[in-house]
Amino acid sequence: MKLSNTYLTLVTTKPYLVLGSIVFLSVIAIYFSLRFELDASGESLVLENDTSLNYYRQIREQYGTDEFLVITYTPNTDLLSENSLEGLRSLRDKFLEMDSVASVTSILDVPLIYTTDIKLSELGEDLQILDDGNIDKQRVRDEFATNPLYRDLLVSEDGKTTAIQITFKFDETQYELYNQRQALNDLAAAGELTPSEIADLEDINDAIIEHNSRMLDTRAEEIQMIREIMDGERNRADMFLGGLPMIVTDMISYIRSDLYIFGTGVLVFLVFILTLFFRHVRWVILPLLCCSITAILMFGFLGLAGWRVTVISSNFMSILLIITLSLTVHLIVRYRDLQLENPQDDNLILTRQTMLSMAKPCFYTILTTVVAFASLVVSNIRPVIDFGWIMIIGLSAAFVISFLIFPALLSLMPPARHPPDRDLTRNFTLWISRLVRTMPVKVLLTGIAISLLVGTGMSYLKVENRFIDNFKPTTEIYQGMIVIDQKLGGTTPLEIILDSDEQYLEDLAALDSEDEDLEDFFSDFEEQESPPSYWLTPSMMNKVKQLQAHMENISSLGKVISIATALQIAEKLNGGDLDAFDMAIMHKRVPDAVKEELITPYLSEDTNQLRISARAIESDRTLNRQQLLENLESYLIDDLQLKPEQVNITGMLVLYNNMLQSLFRSQIMTLGAVLLAIFITFVILFQNFTLAVLGIIPNIFSAVMILGIMGWLRIPLDMMTITIASITIGIAVDDTIHYIHRFKKEYSLNPNLDTLINRCHGSIGKAMFYTSVAIVFGFGILGLSNFIPTINFGMMTGIAMLVALAGNLVLLPALILLVKPKV
Repeated sequence: MKLSNTYLTLVTTKPYLVLGSIVFLSVIAIYFSLRFELDASGESLVLENDTSLNYYRQIREQYGTDEFLVITYTPNTDLLSENSLEGLRSLRDKFLEMDSVASVTSILDVPLIYTTDIKLSELGEDLQILDDGNIDKQRVRDEFATNPLYRDLLVSEDGKTTAIQITFKFDETQYELYNQRQALNDLAAAGELTPSEIADLEDINDAIIEHNSRMLDTRAEEIQMIREIMDGERNRADMFLGGLPMIVTDMISYIRSDLYIFGTGVLVFLVFILTLFFRHVRWVILPLLCCSITAILMFGFLGLAGWRVTVISSNFMSILLIITLSLTVHLIVRYRDLQLENPQDDNLILTRQTMLSMAKPCFYTILTTVVAFASLVVSNIRPVIDFGWIMIIGLSAAFVISFLIFPALLSLMPPARHPPDRDLTRNFTLWISRLVRTMPVKVLLTGIAISLLVGTGMSYLKVENRFIDNFKPTTEIYQGMIVIDQKLGGTTPLEIILDSDEQYLEDLAALDSEDEDLEDFFSDFEEQESPPSYWLTPSMMNKVKQLQAHMENISSLGKVISIATALQIAEKLNGGDLDAFDMAIMHKRVPDAVKEELITPYLSEDTNQLRISARAIESDRTLNRQQLLENLESYLIDDLQLKPEQVNITGMLVLYNNMLQSLFRSQIMTLGAVLLAIFITFVILFQNFTLAVLGIIPNIFSAVMILGIMGWLRIPLDMMTITIASITIGIAVDDTIHYIHRFKKEYSLNPNLDTLINRCHGSIGKAMFYTSVAIVFGFGILGLSNFIPTINFGMMTGIAMLVALAGNLVLLPALILLVKPKV
């Protein structure tokens, strides 16, 4: 009580001190908010402690970066016309002038192998390229149509579209930092980290964040430069830009747009809704000030702390708007109810009574919502963990700011003279009260039936989404993915790394007689003494061919390239199957230009490791990453009889899938623990076990309903929608606490259940309705975003508000009427 009096004395007798302090903090926050940054990099979409991530980085060091862009080039004239080639030449030369570009691959520069009638043994360094000129273009056209390395990857099947691949230079600094961090993390896992090494690890983490931030900004500038270069040649061809670096850059652009533009739009719409509901300027200004100050302080804190907002946490401000608006609306409704009940009281008394009566329920609503978002902290994904902490800190800030600004400003104002109150909202909530009171059994049975029916939709939930589904068809990302997927081999990289069998050398003597000529082969293959190759044998090559054929028959995979592709080309040049001597020539004597294209990317230097490269077709509706990976692993081990330790599947597709699977385990599987924690909080808050049980039921109802609706609508559980369950529980918990808290107060005045249910619906029910309707319509603005996850988030948040409202205004009072708890 002493603390309450101190607080009320401070905010009502020294409002200028309180407001001045908040303004001072806000100015500081505005300064630090200039450091606020977004992050949609690949680093933000993977598990940092994922062993697959460490392996992926090792493979990138060995076989080169997959940081590349693809430009689809569909000329207005024939692809091999001089006008088209001049356009390609102009683009290539300008791209190569960029400091960050390592290479540009186009039809102008690749070696033309089929255009000369030579045998494999006659291949030399004088292979022609299209840019040399004086080449039979019909033979060039035939090569692009038949060469398995170029067909459907460099040139489309119809011969009308080609690809320009821009490969960026390998980021040595980034990988060195990653290696240093991994070494220290390994020591930490073993418990061997010294105090100085702990400090080194913190410094390296800071260096990685700073370096990645700088590289993201640099990459965005480079992609903008590439787009400007493309614009200069659009008179010759239709072009689209694709590739993961471009997707990252555009995602950041969309997130930034949603944060600022739609954030402003939501605030403007809330002004309209608040004006419509309360019809008084102060009840518009106070909620908006609380929301705005909370937003400013959070942006400043994130800038100061160096926490980058990712795709996963990009809607944190929207959620804070919900919570802050909910707090202030409940305060407004309570103030107005007290004013109607005690019109003789002055403004100071009404303000004090409002804050005293609402402090406890508002504090516990924030506490239980914090519990819901704390489930994010147990994730293995750093951006998800950060999102959880951002929400915990943000919710705390929303509570403190609302309980400082609202009473401080209100104490400086004269009592509000409200216009004649038709109170249509109260009439509506009282109608719901009559409905529940007259037929509680039917209401309860209907609620159970609806939850069972809708809840069956959870069986359709899947932890899967296609990158292309994140964008509207009108965006360049979407259109570029379609062209790349359908004509140029697919979008998302997937790699299979096959190691040699450790037992191979020991069992070499037991090889089948069909491989007896291998000794001659190996003596020609290596001038110096070295172990024989595990993979460059006829039997192993047959397995690689089988694997490539199997992958090419999977509809969700595009172009597949391996050493078997080189064998296909070599066999065509040879006019038949290769013998051991021919295989030796292929590996040791082909020109460097051919070797760099056909062999080096797919065969390790010691020839005992193979790499099979593929790309997933993101526009394929059958794409299921987890099932695809499981099927590939099964085929490699069960059908090709490879040992599990020989098989490694990697690439961004694997890392992204691991993140999705981890999200599912850490979020959906922890919902029970979250609900249990909230139930315990209810027991402590309500000091009544029966009320706690009744209170948790609407929250279970809300979670089941929202997940079921997502299932029926086939909305996948992706990096953003996976958090909807936690958000739904957080919203529903708020309404539950406010309703039961008011129920207990009314019970002490009149224990008649019909009367007090009516009074609860006529008072706190209005605040719940105002908040829900304002949020539903306000977040409808997010439907205008170009980023589909933001649209889904806005839609599902609106539905979550309605479900929570129904659960607490319909289901909860019906349960109270039937159980008749003793308070």
